Amino acid sequence: DMLTETGLNSSRDLEQVIIQSIQHNVLDCRIDEANEQVFVNQISGYNVTTEHQDYLLESLSRWSESCTTITQNMQTDVDTATNKLKVNMQETAEFQKSVEAAKASVKKEKPHREATSAKSRKRLA
Repeated sequence: DMLTETGLNSSRDLEQVIIQSIQHNVLDCRIDEANEQVFVNQISGYNVTTEHQDYLLESLSRWSESCTTITQNMQTDVDTATNKLKVNMQETAEFQKSVEAAKASVKKEKPHREATSAKSRKRLA
């Protein structure tokens, strides 16, 4: 099964590859659409000259370097974001502690305030 062998996802994708191969004179074949079969007459190989090999190698090397740079930049961005997140989480935890301390302080002062308030009301009466 050509679809399985090529690793393509659909028969439409396979059809496109076959058509492009025919158009680029890489594949000489007959297609039996009714039975979904391809009869290959001839396959042309690629003749790559040394000059083209050098060009291809240089192009692929530049592409690889570009990918490496992009990956490094992405890692730097991830590291920066991770550090900012850690700082933010630490600041949030410290803020939460100060809020809890303030709540505890208000609770301690509340009975004292109520007692002082009651004494003030008695004096006014």
